[in-house]
Amino acid sequence: MNLTPSAVERYLGEMAREGLATSTIRSAKGLLVRAIRRAQRDGLVGRNVAEPADTPVGIRTDSKSMTVDQLSCLFASDLTVWWRAFLMVGTGCGLRPGELLALTWDDIDFDAGEIRVRNSLKAKEVTGQATKTVMKRGDLKTPRSRRTLLLPANAAEALRAQKASQAADKLRRGRYYEDAGWVFSNNAGQPKRGSTVNKRFKVICDQAGIDSDWHLHEQRHTFVSLLSDAGIDIDKIADAAGHINANVTRTVYRHQLADKISEAGVAMNDIFGRVTGS
Repeated sequence: MNLTPSAVERYLGEMAREGLATSTIRSAKGLLVRAIRRAQRDGLVGRNVAEPADTPVGIRTDSKSMTVDQLSCLFASDLTVWWRAFLMVGTGCGLRPGELLALTWDDIDFDAGEIRVRNSLKAKEVTGQATKTVMKRGDLKTPRSRRTLLLPANAAEALRAQKASQAADKLRRGRYYEDAGWVFSNNAGQPKRGSTVNKRFKVICDQAGIDSDWHLHEQRHTFVSLLSDAGIDIDKIADAAGHINANVTRTVYRHQLADKISEAGVAMNDIFGRVTGS
């Protein structure tokens, strides 16, 4: 069979016609690209025909958000220090999973009560004697994703506890701790994979009694939903979330707010007060 980019596109197009999600189709193409890349390395093929192939749009799955009651159950459960901080920041600031995992302590300003979103954690393939995947800080999804947010008080408290826990890990592991400044590292100081964290998140949700059918990205939808319910203007929510919607109203608010959104943080302080009972 003479495999061409058009043949790959027909294969991916069939997946779309069968009703598969865009993310699934994209993952299938990525797997094919990596497989052919390995064949190239071994001298079996001369060209990676999957790389130039267009990825069709599949079905869009509806996202959901947690209610205040569900969040209460989640934060009342037996969370580790790491998970409490991760979920507080994720829900309280509306960060994407990759943005959360890319945070370093330089991005957290406890004195000003701010969190700066400047990078996203991405998987990168490194080719040497053997091809391996490593986690690296990369660009944000869009230039508008670059933002500074007011850090809700509960999230700041959880981050301080995470920093203390991390300091204990450093002390315990000594020279075996890789201190690169990651906020949400593993206990050896290394960045965590989003897929691994997402699998554990499902378990945590199930243990909290709110079922396991949740994805980490839905913390972000919860952030938007709760702020909307609290009466925050949708354009200000879009700014806080770093959305790409570039309409005139949003542009006006962007100039007025100047890369620092405080109203979202104030509202999340109130919401977290109800969620945690503090």
